[in-house]
Amino acid sequence: MEAETQVDGEVHEGVDRLVAEIDRAVGLIEQLRREKSELAQQRQALQSEVTRLEGELVAVRSDRDRLQHVYDENATLINNKSEIQNKIEVMLSRLDTLNQEETNADN
Repeated sequence: MEAETQVDGEVHEGVDRLVAEIDRAVGLIEQLRREKSELAQQRQALQSEVTRLEGELVAVRSDRDRLQHVYDENATLINNKSEIQNKIEVMLSRLDTLNQEETNADN
């Protein structure tokens, strides 16, 4: 009988250890499920943020391209303005020369 009691005690100990390990495994599985859910939410939030930032990047690139075009047009206008100014100065100089010649001819 003593041997039977000892075997029963060992069986109960083994079962108790098994139950404790199963409880620990169940707790770990529940923790991993919570972490997985949290990570899925974080992933979704990050994907939304990436999508938003990509949209902003497209808008910024569009603005940059538009501003570059405006800059190029202004640079062209500035170059043309300089050319036109030079032509006007040449014409005014010619008119001044003609005026001086006419004034000299009248005197």
